[in-house]
Amino acid sequence: MATTAGRLDSTIISYLKKDLLLREGHFAFRSGRHSKVLLDRDRLLADSQAASRMGYALAKAFFTAKIDTVAAPSIWGAGLAQWVAYFLEPRAKIVYATPLAEGGWRIAPNLHDLIRDRRVLLIDNLMISGETIQRFDAQVSELGGEVLGIGTLWAGAATVVRGHEVFGLFNDLYPAYESEDCPLCGASDVPAETVHY
Repeated sequence: MATTAGRLDSTIISYLKKDLLLREGHFAFRSGRHSKVLLDRDRLLADSQAASRMGYALAKAFFTAKIDTVAAPSIWGAGLAQWVAYFLEPRAKIVYATPLAEGGWRIAPNLHDLIRDRRVLLIDNLMISGETIQRFDAQVSELGGEVLGIGTLWAGAATVVRGHEVFGLFNDLYPAYESEDCPLCGASDVPAETVHY
């Protein structure tokens, strides 16, 4: 359902690199995939100018989908979901999962009506293994929401989750490779830097 319209321009890429929010190199993620980019997931959305531009680019990709609710499974995704919802027309509502003391997360019962019988876009800042978004997609579907798509800044895992194509804003510029297919591994004697997420 997403289009390729709205990809980031070189200005925002340069801005992210300057502030070390985006670093190029050779990185190995927990998912086992490799990439030449590392996005600082903790600080990436701390800059409202950068966050708003990335939110706009994601919203533009789903602009014709008539989204009712933007839902995020993580605290990192919640900030981005706010920007995406703001730039959709009409403006969408936002639902986010809250962490539980015993581990895991849930969507608060008072937010269920924003999902039930609604057209939902799932947003997270980064999708590393795809496990979190799979569980979240299942929960949104169980609550009666119609998931129309999944958007993220960068997807380092599968490009399809539970039948939904994943739109990764940075993936055209910085693809994620299976370790055995990684062109970076053979191009340098420097080993991949291991990333904890």
